[in-house]
Amino acid sequence: MRRIAHISDLHFGRTDPAVVAGLTEELNRDRPDLIIASGDFTMRARQVEYAEAQAFLAGLASPWIAVPGNHDISPYHLVQRFLRPFDRYKRYIASDTEPVFSDDEVGIVCINTVRRWAPERDWSQGKIHRWQIARAELRLRALPNHLFKIVVGHHPFMPPPWDEEARIVGRADLALAAFRRCGVGLTLAGHLHRHYSRFVEAADPGADRSTVDQGSARATEQRMLAVQAGSATSTRLRGNEPNAYNRIVVENGAATVTVRLWDGGGWRDAA
Repeated sequence: MRRIAHISDLHFGRTDPAVVAGLTEELNRDRPDLIIASGDFTMRARQVEYAEAQAFLAGLASPWIAVPGNHDISPYHLVQRFLRPFDRYKRYIASDTEPVFSDDEVGIVCINTVRRWAPERDWSQGKIHRWQIARAELRLRALPNHLFKIVVGHHPFMPPPWDEEARIVGRADLALAAFRRCGVGLTLAGHLHRHYSRFVEAADPGADRSTVDQGSARATEQRMLAVQAGSATSTRLRGNEPNAYNRIVVENGAATVTVRLWDGGGWRDAA
C-alpha cells in the first residue's frame, strides 16, 4: 500500500497563514509515503514567494516531487521568462521540472505543461509538446508492468463536468491516448482551483467522460481517472470551494482518491 497526498496551487504571496500551518500539521501527522505538488508554488514567481514555498517544503516530513505551474515563471521580467523561465524554480524548488519516481508499488512520470509564451493574449494556458508525449511514453514503458502508473501535470487533462468547453491542456487528447497505451491509472493536475474527477475509459478520450462527483473515487489499471486538486493554501478560491487537497491510497493495483477540505479550523473528508 502507498499513501500519497496531492497538493496544488499553493500560491505563496497570496496564502492564508492558518491554512498553510494547518496543511503542514496535517501532512506531518498523516506522514504520507509521498507528496505530489502539481504546480503554482508562487503568485508572481518573486524570490520572496519562492523562499516561502521552499520553507514550506522544508517543513514537510514526507518526501515530495513536483512540477511547476504557469505562475512559477515571471510575468514581469520578459528576458528571464523567455531565456531562463525556470531558473528560480530550479533554485528554490527542484532542479528537475519533469521528475520520475518509482518504488515497488507506484511509478510516477511528471510533465511540465507550462508555456513561456503563446500566440494569444492569455499565456497562462498550458500545452504538452509532441516530444514530451513521446518522452513520457518511453518513461512509462520503462517502468515495471506491475506498478500502478501515475502522470502529473499542472494544467487539466479533462474539463470539469459542469463546463465541457473549458480550456484544458493543449494536446490532451494525444497525451491521454499515450497514457492509456502505457497502462496509466491516474492523472493528477491543478490550475483551475476546483476539485473534480473524471474517468477516461475509451481509447478516444472524448468518447467517455463519466463523472465522479462524490468525495471519493477509485481508479484501476483498466479505468484511467483524471483527478483535479483545488487550491491547497491560496486565498484565490473559485466556485465557493474551500481550500482542498487529495488523499490517495494505492493498493492491489487500484487507487482510491478522497478529497480533503479546509473547514476553517481543520481538514475533513468531502461529503
